[in-house]
Amino acid sequence: MNPAEHPDDTALLAELRDMLWRVDPVPARAIEAARNSYDWRTLDLELAALTADSSLATADVRGEPARLLSYEAGSCSIDVEVGEAAGRLRILGQLVPPQAARLRVEQPGVSVEVTADEMGRFTVRDLPPGPTRFVVEPADPAAPGSGVRTDWVRL
Repeated sequence: MNPAEHPDDTALLAELRDMLWRVDPVPARAIEAARNSYDWRTLDLELAALTADSSLATADVRGEPARLLSYEAGSCSIDVEVGEAAGRLRILGQLVPPQAARLRVEQPGVSVEVTADEMGRFTVRDLPPGPTRFVVEPADPAAPGSGVRTDWVRL
């Protein structure tokens, strides 16, 4: 059935959907379980451990320096510099060893995909502050080896 041919059906379906949502909403536990199950699609990704975080340094510094984070998983590391301007984040990163890769920056409700160049460099701009994790996968999906995922960290 093509909704464009039957606009009355489209309106009726919208009304039914709204009524059912009010009368019998999806339980919060079901929504939470669905969100948690989303992680199972990347179960084979190696977890990269946070090995350095400049926000844990105790030295007093003038101004607002950029935050430096380093993650390691096997022979791969992800180094990121997080700066903030006007309440938005700018992330500069480097993969070591240098490699082209697909990189996804995930936040609750937000996912930004960028590409690391052949030197392993990437930039992400205009993210809101909040819980964030990085997912790195080979540039060629058919390439051998799995990707890397970091744990969540509040930026």
